[in-house]
Amino acid sequence: MVIAGNAFKGTRIGTDSYGGMAGWQAESGRSPVVVDRTVVSYWCIENHETKPTFAKLHEDEIPEVWECGSCGRAAGRLPGVEPLVDCIEPFKSHLQYAKERRTDEEAASVLEQALCNLRARRSGLRVT
Repeated sequence: MVIAGNAFKGTRIGTDSYGGMAGWQAESGRSPVVVDRTVVSYWCIENHETKPTFAKLHEDEIPEVWECGSCGRAAGRLPGVEPLVDCIEPFKSHLQYAKERRTDEEAASVLEQALCNLRARRSGLRVT
């Protein structure tokens, strides 16, 4: 259950979770449906490999482009080849997006407040 690098943490396909599948099985008299899975490799231009798991799909249903789990860039199914994407906006890092939301003065103020809170916690004082 991985979607573009965002995983449901602490879960695994086929586990006894979400309130106890075993309890559901006993109450309903039915067992969960097990779906065949396909693991597909994708590589970004930085040569990071990402391997999302899909339900068993026909080859033409598997996405050609996936988000790299390491750097967030577009990843294709051929290593060393940058995939073509229909996106006009170039890749931006988290820091670039953060800089778009704040001016340099606002960023300095937020940083100073965070440092004050950290120093206060370390010294045992409480700042609100």
